Amino acid sequence: MFGPLTKICGCLAKDDDTDKEHLHKPREGKLYQQKLKPCCMLVITTQKVVTLFVITGLLFLPIGIALLVQSTEIYEYDFDYTDCKSRDNVGQTCPQAMEAGDKECVCDTLEIKVPDTVSAENEIMFLYGLTNYYQNHRMYRRSQSFQQLLGDELKDCIDQYCEPYREDESTGLPYYPRGAIANSYFTDTFTIRRVGESSNVTLNSTGITWETDRQYKFIVPEGFNENSTAFLWPAEWQKWRGSGILPNRVNDEHLINWMNPAAFPTFTKLYARVRLEPGDYEMTIYYRYKVKSFRGSKFIRLAETSWMGGRSLFLGSAYTFVGVACLCAALFFVIISRKTRTKRHARRKKIDEQLENFKATHNLQSTEA
Repeated sequence: MFGPLTKICGCLAKDDDTDKEHLHKPREGKLYQQKLKPCCMLVITTQKVVTLFVITGLLFLPIGIALLVQSTEIYEYDFDYTDCKSRDNVGQTCPQAMEAGDKECVCDTLEIKVPDTVSAENEIMFLYGLTNYYQNHRMYRRSQSFQQLLGDELKDCIDQYCEPYREDESTGLPYYPRGAIANSYFTDTFTIRRVGESSNVTLNSTGITWETDRQYKFIVPEGFNENSTAFLWPAEWQKWRGSGILPNRVNDEHLINWMNPAAFPTFTKLYARVRLEPGDYEMTIYYRYKVKSFRGSKFIRLAETSWMGGRSLFLGSAYTFVGVACLCAALFFVIISRKTRTKRHARRKKIDEQLENFKATHNLQSTEA
């Protein structure tokens, strides 16, 4: 039963059922006889291993250092405003004011200093973030009507996943858009003003989503009327209608970003792109979105980008670690090779002496014969 296997392996094994003359030899040919000229038999030696590790280390180490230096020069500012103090209610935080019945709370003015390293030509990404918010939950992700978002505002959800955010119980009218994702839309807003100036800095909210989403996934129906009586806006949107803080089209880029669920419970969403010159700025935060009920928190982030992307120490640290590890491995093999050189030379000398003795004995026997 080992006949086919011995043919594949090229072993010179005998089959008990065949004659001794029929041996399983490899087929004739340069490939089977290992006589191809371009072929190379790699002999691993200490010198080759050390050279490989040194070259790899010298390549990775400067790249890692350059990435770390560039990352530390990128401007990034984070601020957690979950428990920010209320500007209008002295002695209260915004969560306390919201629990007392306020629909909206304005946080104390946040002072931001943009360093001189920031170039006014570079756009700064303005993001908001949430923690302990599980947008990746299976039921939450399914709670939307994809057909609605594709242009049919009256289309229902699949398998009633949008309950209880599918339609209004009192009127029976469908919500547009349906589902828990749209109903939980993030309603906090922000303004930035430079100290000493009266006008706000322009927050550019165009181009903050994928172009394919705007063109193919979130489509406004033909002849759409936001004041139509054929549908209702989501239940949580009703108290903010007419305030200008909610989207009135499904292709609104803030809504598109929110409707794309995040993969982790701590995430950021791009709010706008802004150009800031070095100097002092004031940010006003309009606090509306409650997070205390699920033990979450909210924060904003201003992040500059460069040729390597945003600020991240991971990539530079990884390159630096690999470079240092390769150089340490090369040094280790050099030390081991040095320590075992005497033993290897002694072993080789002993083998040579045994071989010479064997040849001498063999020649003597041949002469006597």
